[in-house]
Amino acid sequence: MLAALVGALTLVTPTADAQQGEFGLNPAQVFSHVFVVVMENRSYQSVMSNPVIARIAARGGVATNYYAVAHPSLPNYLALSGGSTFGITSDCVTCYVRAPNLFSQLSAAHITYDAYLEGVPGPCFLATYGGNDYASKHNPFRYYDNVRSSPSICSHLRSYADFAPALARPSAKVPSFLWVTPDLCHDGHDCSTPVAASWLTGFVNEVTSSAAYKSGGLLIITWDEGYGSAGGGGQVATIVLSALTKPGTRVGEHLTHYSVLATVQDNFNLTRIGHAAGAPNLAAFFKVSYVSTRSTN
Repeated sequence: MLAALVGALTLVTPTADAQQGEFGLNPAQVFSHVFVVVMENRSYQSVMSNPVIARIAARGGVATNYYAVAHPSLPNYLALSGGSTFGITSDCVTCYVRAPNLFSQLSAAHITYDAYLEGVPGPCFLATYGGNDYASKHNPFRYYDNVRSSPSICSHLRSYADFAPALARPSAKVPSFLWVTPDLCHDGHDCSTPVAASWLTGFVNEVTSSAAYKSGGLLIITWDEGYGSAGGGGQVATIVLSALTKPGTRVGEHLTHYSVLATVQDNFNLTRIGHAAGAPNLAAFFKVSYVSTRSTN
């Protein structure tokens, strides 16, 4: 499948230090499955100085000029899922948002999707607090009114216990979009960087050995916020793994969380929403022209 997709696109010669994406015009779905996992509260420097995470990064590409958009956590998660912070400046638990978002878009387009949240007891868990180191502020989809009010969309908020069984299925039976939120220890919020790095290594190996990833998958790993106010939320590391990403790639283009959302929307030919409409996608990581025909609100 991946070979056919690459053959249908215009090849781009990657540079050793890619600075800018190649924006061709092609509506094809480049990646069959897109995985996004969000880690917690580390600067670019602290992440990339960890040898375990550095080994993961060496397998693909790293954004060297990527910034979170706000502090604290929740506004960044909303930016990744809805293209805006919606004026939210705290980790409030009942500040619900009436706005389009990635889940409602995928549902309307009949594209399969799930979010896997470590620590929740089962599907459509909307409570403000949960046990087992789960934090509702790290589950952005529970904040959207059109997710909360729709049993069918809400059912796609799933326990992380469902992730491994889903990934073990044949590629065609795995959701096209998979979001993962680790618990407060595994994401690094409450535990050390080595502990988070160990969890992340196991997760990455599980994903990259799956049929879904091998058939044309894309894995995006990012951190919700860094230190300081640069860019709004500090510089963070974002790691990209795919068969179209040359190991050791470094991308110096200015990117933000809106770039991740734009990439997912472009891949599935969804209309970009909010600030994703004007954001560069992650095209510089891929050895093909990569852009959607629908790039504005």
